Amino acid sequence: MAKAFGVTKEMVSYALNFHPVKGQSDLAKKIRCLAVQRGGFELVTAPASEVVHDADNMMRQHFENGWMWEGDKNTGVLELKDEKGDVVERIENAGFTDIKTVQEKVEAMCCATM
Repeated sequence: MAKAFGVTKEMVSYALNFHPVKGQSDLAKKIRCLAVQRGGFELVTAPASEVVHDADNMMRQHFENGWMWEGDKNTGVLELKDEKGDVVERIENAGFTDIKTVQEKVEAMCCATM
């Protein structure tokens, strides 16, 4: 990457790690673009229990006890899965109140095990 753009390895690091100042230039964006073209991919680090919205129209939330829920925005199906990945509850046409109920249920289990 450094050779392709005639830059230092540090600059490549700034670009690939989205440095708040040095990783925001047009050059940094080009470096990231080439990295993806060469098979790289972007990783997202999110806080524990953060809801992640994927490109495949799925919503997922993982919890510290290993449980998670997964919602399909296309079908409206919400599944609650245990730490083994087994579906323990399935809700058709789920809405925001269903998500909140599932979150509260799992968070209560997390607190009970502490």
